[in-house]
Amino acid sequence: MLSVGLEQSLAKSERKGIFGTIYGYWTSSGPSSKLQKLTDLSNSIPNGQFLANLDVYHQVEPRLEEFINDAKDLAVAHLQHEIDRVSKTLTAKAMAAIKDACNNQLSREEANQCEQARRESQAQLLSAINDANRDHPCHLHINFISRRPVSYSVSQSDFLATGSTTRKTDPVLVYTVHVFQIAQDDQQTIKMDHSFVPKPQISDRFNHSFEMPFSHRILYFHVVEGGKLLLIVSDGRNVSVYFESGQFLQNAIAHRRAKKVVHEDKLEHDLLFAFDERKRMLLICAPIKLQLHLFCFDESFSVLQGWGSAVPLMNWYQPGVSIAHACFILNSEEVFLVDSSGQARIFSLVAQQFRPATLSLNTIPDSIHPSPDGACLFLVKQNQDAEETMIHAYHCSTFGSGEPFTHALPLKPSGPLLLTALIDRNCTHLVSLDFESHVAQSFAFDITTKITEFQFKEQNARTVTTLDCRTVHNSLIDCHSDVWTRFPVVASIRHHLADVRNAKKTLLFATDRDFANYRPHFESLVLEFEHATGKPTENTLVDIHVSACPLRDLHAEVVKLPLSEFRLGEWLVAFLCLIPIHIAVTRENRFLPLKDGVISPAWEKTLLGAEVGKIVDSLTLGWYESIFQSYMAQKPVKVVSSMGEQSVGKSYSLNHLVDSSFAGSAMRTTEGVWLSCTPTDDALVVALDFEGVHSIERSAQEDTLLVLFNTAISNLVLFRNNFALSRNITGLFQSFQSSSTVLDPAANPTLFQSTLVIIIKDVVDSDKNEIVKEFSLKFQKIVQEEQDSNFISRLHAGRLNIVPWPVIESKNFYTLFHALRKRLDQQSVTHPAAGQFLLTLKTLMAKLKANDWGSISQTLVAHRAQQLTNLLPVAMMYGLAEIEPQEEPLKNFDTDELIQPDVEANFVLWLDTPSSRANRDKLLSDLSSSWQGFTMRAQLSETEWFAGLSEYLHGLVDARIDLVRQWIEVNLSRFSASHANISDLGREFEKLQVDLKSGVELCRMKCASCNLLCVGNRRHDSDVQHDCRTSHNCPQACEYVDEHEEEPKSCGYPAGHSGMHICAVDTHLCGQPCGLRGRPGCLGDCTQVSGHEGDHLCDSKNHACGQPCSLQNVKLSGGKRYTCKNTCTISSDEDHETHVCENRMCPITCELCKRLCASDDHLHAQSPNAVHLCGQEHSCMALCSSPGSCDIETAPQSIKATFTGRHETFEYTKYSQVAKRLKCAIVIPSGEQHHRGPHLHTTDPTRVHFCEASCDNCGYFCTLPLGHPQQFHETSHGSMSKARWAIDGPAGTTLEVDGHKYGSEDDGAPMMCNLVCSNLGRHVHLDYCRTKDGRCAGTEVCHVEGNVRFNPNPNKPKDWISHSLFWRRSGFKDPYSRDDQANFAKCDAMCPGPEHKAGPNTQAQPSHCILPLFHAPETSDRNVGLGYRSHDGHVFPCKNPAVLQQAFHVIFVIDRSGSMSISDRLPLPNTPVTAQIQRVAHNRLGAVCSALYGFWTSRRAAVTGQAQAAPTNRRDAYSVILFDHTPSTVLVNDFTSTPEGLLNTVLRYGAGGGTDFGSALDAAKVVMRQHWSTERTPVVIFLSDGECSLPDAKVQDLCRASITLGKPLSLHTVSFGTGPEVLRRMARLALDIQASAPVDPNAPVGSRIDSSFSEALDSVRLATTFLSIAESLRKPRGALMQG
Repeated sequence: MLSVGLEQSLAKSERKGIFGTIYGYWTSSGPSSKLQKLTDLSNSIPNGQFLANLDVYHQVEPRLEEFINDAKDLAVAHLQHEIDRVSKTLTAKAMAAIKDACNNQLSREEANQCEQARRESQAQLLSAINDANRDHPCHLHINFISRRPVSYSVSQSDFLATGSTTRKTDPVLVYTVHVFQIAQDDQQTIKMDHSFVPKPQISDRFNHSFEMPFSHRILYFHVVEGGKLLLIVSDGRNVSVYFESGQFLQNAIAHRRAKKVVHEDKLEHDLLFAFDERKRMLLICAPIKLQLHLFCFDESFSVLQGWGSAVPLMNWYQPGVSIAHACFILNSEEVFLVDSSGQARIFSLVAQQFRPATLSLNTIPDSIHPSPDGACLFLVKQNQDAEETMIHAYHCSTFGSGEPFTHALPLKPSGPLLLTALIDRNCTHLVSLDFESHVAQSFAFDITTKITEFQFKEQNARTVTTLDCRTVHNSLIDCHSDVWTRFPVVASIRHHLADVRNAKKTLLFATDRDFANYRPHFESLVLEFEHATGKPTENTLVDIHVSACPLRDLHAEVVKLPLSEFRLGEWLVAFLCLIPIHIAVTRENRFLPLKDGVISPAWEKTLLGAEVGKIVDSLTLGWYESIFQSYMAQKPVKVVSSMGEQSVGKSYSLNHLVDSSFAGSAMRTTEGVWLSCTPTDDALVVALDFEGVHSIERSAQEDTLLVLFNTAISNLVLFRNNFALSRNITGLFQSFQSSSTVLDPAANPTLFQSTLVIIIKDVVDSDKNEIVKEFSLKFQKIVQEEQDSNFISRLHAGRLNIVPWPVIESKNFYTLFHALRKRLDQQSVTHPAAGQFLLTLKTLMAKLKANDWGSISQTLVAHRAQQLTNLLPVAMMYGLAEIEPQEEPLKNFDTDELIQPDVEANFVLWLDTPSSRANRDKLLSDLSSSWQGFTMRAQLSETEWFAGLSEYLHGLVDARIDLVRQWIEVNLSRFSASHANISDLGREFEKLQVDLKSGVELCRMKCASCNLLCVGNRRHDSDVQHDCRTSHNCPQACEYVDEHEEEPKSCGYPAGHSGMHICAVDTHLCGQPCGLRGRPGCLGDCTQVSGHEGDHLCDSKNHACGQPCSLQNVKLSGGKRYTCKNTCTISSDEDHETHVCENRMCPITCELCKRLCASDDHLHAQSPNAVHLCGQEHSCMALCSSPGSCDIETAPQSIKATFTGRHETFEYTKYSQVAKRLKCAIVIPSGEQHHRGPHLHTTDPTRVHFCEASCDNCGYFCTLPLGHPQQFHETSHGSMSKARWAIDGPAGTTLEVDGHKYGSEDDGAPMMCNLVCSNLGRHVHLDYCRTKDGRCAGTEVCHVEGNVRFNPNPNKPKDWISHSLFWRRSGFKDPYSRDDQANFAKCDAMCPGPEHKAGPNTQAQPSHCILPLFHAPETSDRNVGLGYRSHDGHVFPCKNPAVLQQAFHVIFVIDRSGSMSISDRLPLPNTPVTAQIQRVAHNRLGAVCSALYGFWTSRRAAVTGQAQAAPTNRRDAYSVILFDHTPSTVLVNDFTSTPEGLLNTVLRYGAGGGTDFGSALDAAKVVMRQHWSTERTPVVIFLSDGECSLPDAKVQDLCRASITLGKPLSLHTVSFGTGPEVLRRMARLALDIQASAPVDPNAPVGSRIDSSFSEALDSVRLATTFLSIAESLRKPRGALMQG
């Protein structure tokens, strides 16, 4: 490379001439004309030849030695200079080449190391995964691992792994259950017409699949009403019974969680099965062994227990006969059996014998089927020859007499037949499945009952009809009348649809006959409709042109019809607004919004524990979404809603008011909330149709939630109810009153702006005034009683109208709709834009779902601020709201108006985010290149050009900031700017502004390759060289123009140099190396004239020092250190000790933001007290220091939690709340590190800090201001996670609340502070006793006696306290209504009468004591009135159940074994018979005698009303059996003895002997049989203090014997000692049989006394147990309290 440089240098020398150089040297001592010839000669000799011949010249002419030596020295010096210059250039090129080669080598090594590291990390990952899953049955296969795309919210450390898992399993068979789905319309039609044959559909969404091994076989399968599946499977050894929902069946099979497992070897292999769904009974028949095994599910189908021992049938059959078919007679306890001899009989499980009637069959049927209603039996036999199936039907009640109904079906099934019911049990269908053609076929049967006569008719049987010329069914025309009747013809508020051209309506029928009859028939139809209904039509129907034509002429006729023209968008909106959408339902005391009108469990699952904002963002309203949000977003909205009782015409009235179609939105009655919309000229009228209140299907809380939603969002609330003056108005509007205490209207000024219109239907003209007066007085009473808490004032601001509505046949029925329209027009607009209404609607529904009772205004502004915050980075960078999946411009979210930028906004800026940092330099380069002056850099001074570029970039940034600021202001214009979330948004916006502006700050440092300034970002990486992004060559032409013979040459200096523009210095000037070469700024060559005197200097104006900048290792505030990597730019000829680089500004970042320090002293950081500030104002980041809470998150923090208690486990939503301290809102002035004064979260002088008190049970904070004047704190309350249940009673006592059972010490989190009291009804609370001696005084406190202890802290004395006292002690305002508070202040005792219990179709109607809580026992009758006084001193407003209830035969079976002589339990003291008992039996048996005497006396008092009644015959009969190892019947069927006489009889027997439960039960059965009476229900009270083995069959036989005699037995077992398991088991078995017994039609509803088990721990408890039948019924007392 060096040789190449020398050759180039010599070549250059040859062009100039060495002799010319020598001549210059010589002539420097003095010119001589004599040498001219020599000059000419030297110029003609090449330099190389001349230098090569110098030695020859010296030999020829020795006198030239001096000149020759000088020439040599001069040539050497010249060549040395050229070599130095060329070698530097070549060295730089060589270093660059070496650097490139090294970089390439390093890149290859780095890539190899990265690949090796990747392989090692992959191997380590796979090894770790394999180790973790070594024992796992699944094998994980990872195909690819990649880094997730980095975004604003995704860090660089997130990776995405893709692959699959495999599991090696044994081969299985997959079974799929395809569930037939019947459309809602078909279901409704079936209910109305059982002859209708629907077309069911199969949807994969409702299918269920499960797997079983090949070795397993399905023995029986049954789909139970409600969707659960009964599956019986055999694995060859055991028979397993599964009963699960479809989605859980596979899991139950996989984990072998069968309801019952039966050993197959104890039965036989070919078993028969039958299931009675209503009786919950399962039959397993062993056909060869002739045995029936019966099992029964409990009420929840969770436990399957045996129904006694196996029923043997051997005695009823001849040897060798087996059972061929078996099925239940549904709804009874009888089994239909067909044996192998062709004999068919019905067996009674209760009487355990066959009916007398027997049916002999010619052939054994293929299958037998009971009808779903239990009325008849179907026997099916397939005729192979005729390819038909014969059906023989027998009526169950007349089985064995008369001929069956026989019918041949044209059916040859390839699979078994199924007899089932659709929708209604009376709608019977025989279904077959053809496996070959994959077709399911159904035959419907109509079963008609006339006492003993049944008629069967096949609904789809072929019939022959004759053609008649008359038209019988004109449904295509007559259906119009039905539509006109159900929906308005001309509504009061009509859809506005601007037409371009409106043509007359035409109805054209295509037919093959009677063309002239269509128009007259239609006209008569219209006249009949208008005459019958009186509906206003405004000639709309009369003007319809009706005609008919042949089908072949249809196209020609249609072409002739005039067409109306509409704007497509308006027409589509009007069409969509005709379709209502389901928006919400209430279930399980929760408000559930619907996504796109569909109940979606999957969507609900994604919202588990979601906050309000997430719910709002995920909630959509289907086709109405775009109407509200986009197409009509700017129109104001008025909301009218309809509520009332069920089936009072709510939907019908709403349709005729606003032209909606709610009647078709649900079948018979509306469920939840439905929405429709009517576009008008002035506004969008939104109609909400609500389901009826006070439905037995809805709880009071669900009604409250619906009312709350309605009154909050509506402008006009129409409440329809029936005409009834005696109606309890307070009860009717209880849901309104309850909802008035949930959301505070004062905190929600945009809500609760409605007028309540009470519409009283079916009022005749003569009653109008009286009706209005009567209802007005009742509402005034509500206002007076509730005072400022009344719902009329709180929810409707006192706006109430009472409208008597005439009957539908009257002429004024439809005219009143115009009055309602005027009332709606008078309402003020609370929703100025549809987009704003949509957000309010969604937010309100989300708050109700999340149980957020805070201000909706706060929620709206928080959601909007969060929405803007999330979109802010994209808006700042792109000027768009979204860029994926498609670009969305910035717009007003309420009106959908676009935010128009002032300048072209199609450019991209960047923020300091991981995703944009890598592209920052490229984006800046592209943005700079878009400046039109970017290419004029050479024509302008560097300062002027840089100023222009910087102004352009900052202009773009300012324009983007102004655009985003306008977008933020527009979307926050309707909210208060002092909200904390808006303040946080403002801080974030300011921070991003700093990022945005710093992103276009130019470096301005000198380029590493030339003298221009760097156009990179001011904060580009220090490892990246400064780059001006030019060619680095000076673009000017050489100034020595005259010396260039050809075209001008370009300047050879780097761009931006100082001095003259020269193509090559040594060509025109001295060209010698500058004496200061190597200094920064040196141009390299001397630019003085050739042969100048003095030092060689280049044309640079400054030869910089070049030493490292003195800003070294400076310690910053964060502990880091900073070193400037630039070099000193001070001139080297100036004396200086401090080195300063060209960056004159302080390079340190501001301590309060990301801007750079504003100091113009580069060495500012070296000052001891240096403070780096950018010179701008800053937001204070400290928290508010004022006392109290700055903000309370009214939206509860909700999570899905699992409750695991003593008795059950379930999922619930747990609500909690947080109080926050907000960031300081005071601005830090420029140049200051701190602001003056305290930290405050707002500059509003009326700022509020909230009280810091919190509820002790739920932790919710008081929402009143700090230091509030109110006596009590106020809050919305949440989950009682700080409390636990304390329940009074023995171990295992349960308290049922809101459908769930709780035990002592169970967590109270599932309960809400503001709802638990309503769920408990009349109740008491529990608190620690506040007196030392337990003498608690007052009517609101009842001390818990010392011998009664329960958790928490059982040794700490406790008091029962009233509801009112509990809330007063808590310090928080009672959240319940006045009616609730008054109810809670009364006694919680309930009348035990059976008439108060819930029936199959009725709700429970409890009768409570009318006296105050904790009252003393009432001894007089002054408060009784028409009610009665119970034995224990309560007064009830109902009839005495002891007088009304049926008579009993009470059989006492008392243990008198040796253990009863123990004296640890003694007779009750202080009774009239205490001394008498103590003399004979001062032991356990004496305690029992005391309890018996108490029972007999209390029973007498309950019936006669007095404890000491004259002897008289009782309705109850008493029998007493005392037993040890043998039973002794001491009293039988006694009606006349007094309690004292009964006691004397029992006291004759003492304790001693062993224990035998079985013989005692046998004795009881004998007494029961011998003295059976149809007037008395048998009751056995069995008491023992010990244990004894007892077969289940003993109890079952006793109970079934009672059922056989005619009435079920009520067995009550009492444990008077340890080990009560046998007694508990006895009561459970008796209860199961009692529950499955036939219902006595003569017994009053609810009169059955369920069998029970009681545990008497001492004498007092024993007496209480025996007295419980005569005393008032009181549910277990329980309360939530802190530990």
